Amino acid sequence: MKVKVRFFARLREETGLSEVELKLDEATTLTDLIKAFFGDRDTREFLIAVNEELVEADGPGGVRLKDGDVVDIMPPASGG
Repeated sequence: MKVKVRFFARLREETGLSEVELKLDEATTLTDLIKAFFGDRDTREFLIAVNEELVEADGPGGVRLKDGDVVDIMPPASGG
């Protein structure tokens, strides 16, 4: 399956990518994808959306990706 991953703000700089299209195994979860780019960092360090719907930070392991999904990975919002 193919999945597009887009990185925003400092994560774009950290990965050196603004977006990438990946060919993944059918059983790939969102956590698998995050680990591929960021290792064992806590998923709560990111805001993650799949097809423009935010995913709960403590639950991406249960999100199985599908062909054509668009995953947005952003740093958490900050400021006042």
